[in-house]
Amino acid sequence: SNTRRSGVGAGGAASSAQSSSQSIAKPAWMAEMEAMEEETGLTCAVCQEGSTLQPRELLGLYVYIKKVSIPYDKCGGRGDVDGALLLMSLPGLLPVSLRGTDMAKRVYQAAIDAAEGLRGTNHGATTVSAAAAGSGNAGNRPSHYTTTVTAGNAIHCTCHAKARTADRNHPKAPKSEWEGASLRNSRITCNAILPLVASRSSKVSLISVEQALAEHQAIVANMLGSRPKSMLWHTLHDVRLLLLRMAHGELLGADCGGGSLASNSSLLFYMLSTADMFAKDAIHDDPETAQHAQNLDSGFLAASEILNASDYSGAGSVAQRLKRGFADAAPMAALCCI
Repeated sequence: SNTRRSGVGAGGAASSAQSSSQSIAKPAWMAEMEAMEEETGLTCAVCQEGSTLQPRELLGLYVYIKKVSIPYDKCGGRGDVDGALLLMSLPGLLPVSLRGTDMAKRVYQAAIDAAEGLRGTNHGATTVSAAAAGSGNAGNRPSHYTTTVTAGNAIHCTCHAKARTADRNHPKAPKSEWEGASLRNSRITCNAILPLVASRSSKVSLISVEQALAEHQAIVANMLGSRPKSMLWHTLHDVRLLLLRMAHGELLGADCGGGSLASNSSLLFYMLSTADMFAKDAIHDDPETAQHAQNLDSGFLAASEILNASDYSGAGSVAQRLKRGFADAAPMAALCCI
């Protein structure tokens, strides 16, 4: 029995030595592969890598952008939906019941400051004149917006550029930029790339971000016929329209042939992140616009208190404009609050 046990022990030692030698002899490339981190987010449709493995490469979403024109009398006025009319229709004096309250100090004054900043701008003047003229005269002047949808497929901007060149120079079947992109986008039509800019992409070079944003804005400008005066408000209008389309149960992929509710819900967060970046830039480049966006929620809360005050007179054209502005600006006030 001792001999048997010793034989078993020798066999176990030999087996252990063999497995040890196999682990030592593991190829270097296999050890490197095992040590690599796995991607947890979006990955490029070409190289299949994302921000974990390629932190210095800027990712973008394949999107489909469509121009929409909305008449003034169908809630298409920019000043109505972005809250400019609401802010400039606030009364110069609060109802007696609201004076000295916390709302008057913290909310109302911020809204009045934003309204004063708007009165010195072309947007403020246009908003007031359009409201004074009424929908009968302004109803034939539509405002132009864009609405964006996505199927959720991402690509590195550099990978897209290389694929674009390869598609164009293909010897047998050359393709246009977006014809080839649609094939990589699960055969879903697309016409732009939305750069995914966020604080996490700090390793991406600023030049890459600016170039990708410039290409996206050039597509938007070409679609609208002119460059948007404010990319912050343009992006927020796009988000608002997408939310309204979801709320009304529209088939979001009707125009491009794909894109689920889940992929477009994620798009909302990416676009809000982009709007936040534009808001930070506007603080230095366009302070009136930044103040307008930052204090719109304050104006909405102040208007709610004023309209519900027992001693507020709802008669008169200014009061009617306040009521209309309060209703039209509700979605945008919520977005600006976020």
